[in-house]
Amino acid sequence: MSLIRFPLRVLALAFLLAALLALLLSGGVAPSVSAAGGVPRPDHVVVVVMENHSNTDVIGNSAAPYINSLADSGANFTQSYALTHPSQPNYLMLFSGSNQGVTDNSCPHTFGTANLGSELIAQGLTFKGYSESMPYDGYTGCSSGSYARKHSPWVNWSNIPASSNLTLNAFPSDYDQLPTVSFVTPNLDNDMHDGTVAQGDSWLRDHFDGYVQWAKTHNSLLVLTFDEDDNNSGNRIPTVFVGASVKAGDYSEHITHYNVLRTLEDAYDLPYAGASASASPITDVWGAVDTTSPAPSPTSPVPDPGCTAAQLLVNSGFERGVPAPWIASAGVVVHETSSQQASGGDWMAWLGRDATDTLSQVVTIPAGCRAELSFWLDIDSAERQRTANDVLRVTLRSLTGSVLTTLDQLSNQDETIGYDRFSYDLSDYAGRQLAVSFGTTENSSRQTSFYLDRTGLNVS
Repeated sequence: MSLIRFPLRVLALAFLLAALLALLLSGGVAPSVSAAGGVPRPDHVVVVVMENHSNTDVIGNSAAPYINSLADSGANFTQSYALTHPSQPNYLMLFSGSNQGVTDNSCPHTFGTANLGSELIAQGLTFKGYSESMPYDGYTGCSSGSYARKHSPWVNWSNIPASSNLTLNAFPSDYDQLPTVSFVTPNLDNDMHDGTVAQGDSWLRDHFDGYVQWAKTHNSLLVLTFDEDDNNSGNRIPTVFVGASVKAGDYSEHITHYNVLRTLEDAYDLPYAGASASASPITDVWGAVDTTSPAPSPTSPVPDPGCTAAQLLVNSGFERGVPAPWIASAGVVVHETSSQQASGGDWMAWLGRDATDTLSQVVTIPAGCRAELSFWLDIDSAERQRTANDVLRVTLRSLTGSVLTTLDQLSNQDETIGYDRFSYDLSDYAGRQLAVSFGTTENSSRQTSFYLDRTGLNVS
């Protein structure tokens, strides 16, 4: 196939005209995007930092149903790492790109260097830090009851005004009144430092689920992370992004507090503080907000204006280490090994272990929504024949088990080199409850393994 090449000036002019036309058609309102690095520009970001638990302490733990629901509906970073021990240097690194020479939990400290709060304020934007159980706004003492200043890094900077150092009681119930970026520090009982995982999980739900639901339709974002692990898991910690434009799924790139800081700086075109200058922003979790109204068609129903974008499959990357709520054959959910990696995180589904394996989950696709099923699949076969001896069928089934449709049939003939992404339009099934089902049949000779990961059923 030959390619038609156009002069660079012609392409540039065409691009400019297309951009101007898009702006006019949108009523003169430019999309809310950042000029830096492909990170969108949220209206509001709330960062909540919890304490002293590893990824595996929380993700997949039945004592943390709310955090796991956030991980399932948002961007779940399976290889997120704190930078050091103990707590305080991690907070300083997340906030300023440096530990500022502090390697312990000592207090007080005063710094005048650049940090996320001072960068926002210098750009005419706003920053507030909210601390639970702090006795009063502007407090600079090192501790009071279950409040600990070491977990509220903004208090240490002379270039952040005292008016930005607030108690959690000052967190607005009208989320439109939030500052550009907020940091929230629970007290020692509720951040899982002294309290339990279940206690911290309930606290998050009770205090921030209202904001989370609001953020999804108001160009805003929640960043949930932990300062450090419990010294038992290589400092791998839970980190989750939830909100508008976030593509749900498990993301396996290696990130640290510096990458999170760099991402927030890029979102608002801020200068880089400390080591964030050499960190990469997180750019692969963002999806464009679709403001178009496609014409109705048999395979694309008119979206309901009230349809909320969501990812419907729970435990979509199998990171809980158990199938539930999937219904699965015994032994289907497995941990990755040195010879077979998961596509994201540490866990995957292995179909083809036995003569027949099954995996299914019941979902309800909201009426009026567009819907897409997707997953990543690695097919590894020892078969040498050209016939389809070992087969994976992807089907939609009624609640009684009858097949509504077969979306795909893959076999040893479709062997892949690593993981490939597969996707299917399920918009015709909006308004219905059904089971997404994967099933394999193997012959009695050589084995074909179907490794399944990073499933998703996204509606919008």
